[in-house]
Amino acid sequence: MAAPLTGIWRWLPAAFFACGVALIAAAVATGEADVSLVVIFPVFSGSGWMFISGVLLMIAGFVAFFLAMFSAAAYGVPDMEPRTEAGSPGRRTETRYGGVVLIGPVPIAFGSDRKTAMTMLVIGVVMAAVFIGLLIVALLLG
Repeated sequence: MAAPLTGIWRWLPAAFFACGVALIAAAVATGEADVSLVVIFPVFSGSGWMFISGVLLMIAGFVAFFLAMFSAAAYGVPDMEPRTEAGSPGRRTETRYGGVVLIGPVPIAFGSDRKTAMTMLVIGVVMAAVFIGLLIVALLLG
């Protein structure tokens, strides 16, 4: 049985994605690709080798990420058992989680408890404000 990705291999999906973004940015900077806004969403288009390589690396990053997640779900992830606190033998700590999804400038926050969800909401509102600010600057300069 193969184990899920560990060590340096766990960063492979992020490395693929980051390299893809860097290649697309380089393609835009050199004029091989164009950026345009459709409503409020940036659209990249190009036909040069840097742009196509960047898109393929981003797709490879997504595929590697999902394969790693399926592998982790199938074989289990080490160190994911509930831990006990050092001062309290037998007492388990609760794992809290949360996240934020931006659909355009609208943040959707979720969390395992109210405090985590509110923290995610604040992060989402800040991200949306930065996004809208960058959009306004792009419209004024463009």
